[in-house]
Amino acid sequence: MTSQTTIKKLPPIKEDVNTLKQRVQDLEREVVQYKSRLEELRKAKNNLIIKKTTEYVKTGTAAQANNREKSNATPQEVEQALPVNSPYNEELEKMVQTLQDELGEARNLIAALKLENEELKNESDRNKKQFDEELARSMNKNEEYKREIKQWEVMYKEWMQMMEDRVTNINRTHQILQECIRPPEDSASN
Repeated sequence: MTSQTTIKKLPPIKEDVNTLKQRVQDLEREVVQYKSRLEELRKAKNNLIIKKTTEYVKTGTAAQANNREKSNATPQEVEQALPVNSPYNEELEKMVQTLQDELGEARNLIAALKLENEELKNESDRNKKQFDEELARSMNKNEEYKREIKQWEVMYKEWMQMMEDRVTNINRTHQILQECIRPPEDSASN
């Protein structure tokens, strides 16, 4: 049985699908944790940037107009305007991407396993139906054979009774003939 989709070599189905589902759930939890951590780091960075811009506004006069624009901007706008220099953010984003890739692969594997499971279920259903039909035919033949055997038994008993009756008739006829053929003296001495 081959699957219609091309996938990497599938592990045996007996490799506990529940384990794979658990792995997917673990990966999803990790992705959520990393996303929340990334969001926290971004907020912390934005707060730091906002604090620095307000500090510049308070202390500096030349950069006041530019900094006021930044301080009125949303944290996402500020983040987009400033280059990201944090190696931790890059590393964290790489880890999130890796986990998302693994999650995608696990989902693809689950989809392939579901497809293969459906094909196997359909084949099992076909085999069960075929087996049930063959069993029904076999049972019908068995009942037919039993009826034929009973008919033969009845016919055999009738034949045996007829043969016994014939033998009895032949024996009687033989005795009658024997009595007729016997010499009369034998009958007088009795």
